[in-house]
Amino acid sequence: MSRLLVLAHRFPFPPNKGDKIRAFNVLAYLARRHEVWLGCLLDDASDLAHVDALRPLAHDVAFTRIDGKARRLGSLRALWPPRSITVTHFHSASLQTRIDTWIDELAFDGVYCSSAPMAEYLFRSRHRHGRLRDAVRVMDLIDVDSVKWAQYARTASPLMGWLYRREADQLSVYERRIVEEFDRTFLVSHAEALLLEPRGSSGRVGSFSNGVDLDYFSPRDQAHSEVPTIVFTGVMDYPPNEDAVGWFAHEVLPVIREELPSVRFAIVGSRPTRSVRRLSELPGVVVTGFVEDVRDWVSRADVCVAPLRIARGVQNKVLEAMAMGRPVVVTPEAFEGLDATPGCELVVSEGPGFADAVLSVLRDRTRADAIGVAARTCVERRYRWDTNLAVLDEVFP
Repeated sequence: MSRLLVLAHRFPFPPNKGDKIRAFNVLAYLARRHEVWLGCLLDDASDLAHVDALRPLAHDVAFTRIDGKARRLGSLRALWPPRSITVTHFHSASLQTRIDTWIDELAFDGVYCSSAPMAEYLFRSRHRHGRLRDAVRVMDLIDVDSVKWAQYARTASPLMGWLYRREADQLSVYERRIVEEFDRTFLVSHAEALLLEPRGSSGRVGSFSNGVDLDYFSPRDQAHSEVPTIVFTGVMDYPPNEDAVGWFAHEVLPVIREELPSVRFAIVGSRPTRSVRRLSELPGVVVTGFVEDVRDWVSRADVCVAPLRIARGVQNKVLEAMAMGRPVVVTPEAFEGLDATPGCELVVSEGPGFADAVLSVLRDRTRADAIGVAARTCVERRYRWDTNLAVLDEVFP
């Protein structure tokens, strides 16, 4: 059993969004095998109610509140001298002090960082060349965020496009530094790992996929509604999700409604932006906002969709719908990190053909049910957390 320092850029509970789901499951896995100290940042005040939920998993928990608007303004310090705005945003002097105080008193065998900004707590530590010198350093980048920012730049206004390209460049340099200075760097899929491998990683870059809680996300008996229902789930102030539902509601749904006028499109997720809320003014669109249990909507979906045009890594929303035995239609961007068979375990389409792909599932209930059954089998076989996280036993024996 090793003594590990685990650092996460978001408070990993409740596990209700992509990066928090992954960080929580890694934390729980490591805590069953090692002694863990957890340092993290808390950017959602509602998470304060869940601090005690993490205490059984860690000998100690240190967190710092970060206020989104104030921190974003403060991150402008990164403009000169040039450095990553993301890294600046997630670095807290008070959390740095708490972490270094732990290291004053304890000899850590390893450090696990969830997301690139947490490397800064090692790079700035006064113990970097001392007590941390022999600790195994593992980074879970999850996605290659520099590529994501470059994607944002392609559709942004000139000013924001410049800012996004700058962040892509700064993060790319920072990711390269992580690969060079950490013992192992992991990503969420082989496709993401290949984006870093050409950068001289000497075999230190690998991947492990997300998993699904197969007991929680399990098929339910479904009484088909007379109103065909299409469901999208996700946090709705996240720009790729906002773009996805906007495109689907404006460009795809009207084509579907020409053949099925009663169809409804449910956008299910917390923190919808103003532009997302306005989509409810369109015929057939429902914007739920926060719901207590997303499974209630997924279970009664005739088809779930992930019409993402900007995407990195593995989409948990897709895995969860597949685990519940629902047919899912995704874009190639949302499919990229998945190990699943198109046409059998899910449907992949893009552009004008996306409406036809959704209609083909809605028209044929027998085919839809067969895809749903195959989807559940797929995640049972390939997306169990314990199986996918076993790679960590090699670096933290």
